Amino acid sequence: MNQDPFTDFQRLATEADSLARDLNAFRQELNRVLEQNAELMIENKHLRGRLDQLSGQNKQIDQPEMLPSRRNLEKLYDSGFHICNEMYGARRENNEPCAFCTSIIYGNGDRTSSRV
Repeated sequence: MNQDPFTDFQRLATEADSLARDLNAFRQELNRVLEQNAELMIENKHLRGRLDQLSGQNKQIDQPEMLPSRRNLEKLYDSGFHICNEMYGARRENNEPCAFCTSIIYGNGDRTSSRV
């Protein structure tokens, strides 16, 4: 610091003005980035919705919706229980897969191989 208080005051005022300009520029840049981020979030939401819509159409084409009764059986099976005629209600040891159960849940739907 100089011994002249007026010179020190002018120097500090100049530095404060410079900091204020820098802060204003930073604020404007931050606003621009936040606006861009909001626009991108909205666009991303729309694109995800469109992707879900398109993948839903592909899902309907590739694989028909599972019947509610089969979804219930799938929940039981995923909980660790057999749903097949051979071992119905028994616990699956170590959640081992069962070909009979999976054929009932994910089978082709003919009534001869499963009673759902």
